[in-house]
Amino acid sequence: MSLIEPIKVSIVSDVRLHRDGLAHLLSACPSIDVLGAHSVPEALTRLPTSPTRVALLDVPLRGFSATIDALRRIRSSLAVVAVGIRETASELLSCAAAGVDGYLKIDATVGDMVSTVERVAGTGPQAPILDRPALAVHRPLTQQELKVADLLNLGFGNKEIARRLNIEPCTAKNHVRNIMNKLNVHRRGEAVATLRALIAERFSTPVRR
Repeated sequence: MSLIEPIKVSIVSDVRLHRDGLAHLLSACPSIDVLGAHSVPEALTRLPTSPTRVALLDVPLRGFSATIDALRRIRSSLAVVAVGIRETASELLSCAAAGVDGYLKIDATVGDMVSTVERVAGTGPQAPILDRPALAVHRPLTQQELKVADLLNLGFGNKEIARRLNIEPCTAKNHVRNIMNKLNVHRRGEAVATLRALIAERFSTPVRR
């Protein structure tokens, strides 16, 4: 018998098949105790009285910030892991700015999921101090700005960004300017470097072009 108490986990997803599937997979892991699989509204109702240590969050990126803010109000010490991330600069930045403690790639294995849960709960190797340092993005980037940030990271100029996003070049230029203002930088290269640094600081993940 293990002397280490299993990590209490709740799964949050508005897609029932997703949350039930994750619960089934994790239920076979002796180091994890799945307390429930809930939709977002259900989780916000049940987690206040639950001893959940880690929440696996599988919701669209647009709902991340609001959902995580609500979860933090319930319990500031709750560790949150985002599920199904593609590791683009925009998705990682969304996760970092929202304050998630870890993420699982879209092709993650069950073993990856277990080790990530253990790490953010403080029981796995190289467990971080969950102090949630403030990020430099005081004003969140919009969904369109996140798309532009992806293309900035790839080194595209305003005309190519406009072509790929089917917008006017002047609109692309405005988005780039807004991104730089929000990051408090003055050059495109500085914006890209800041985006990469924010992601690396949060997740120790190198962001490639």
